[in-house]
Amino acid sequence: MGQRRTDDQLLRDMFLFATVGKHQSFSLAATTLGVSVSFLSRHVADFEERLGVPLLKRTTRKLELTEVGARYLAE
Repeated sequence: MGQRRTDDQLLRDMFLFATVGKHQSFSLAATTLGVSVSFLSRHVADFEERLGVPLLKRTTRKLELTEVGARYLAE
């Protein structure tokens, strides 16, 4: 049962990342999904940590996909 939960979490985090990547905004993605920005940010960061690679470049003014993030989103 523990593996199923992990698989579900992975799929959820993949979906959350894809939504952020599509909108290139945590705020827009959070509004679209009906979740908080902090929830979204935490789960995308967990997903990046699990993969061992940054998928997004975050600054206070801008959010961009990294090269790896763009390739991951395209697939």
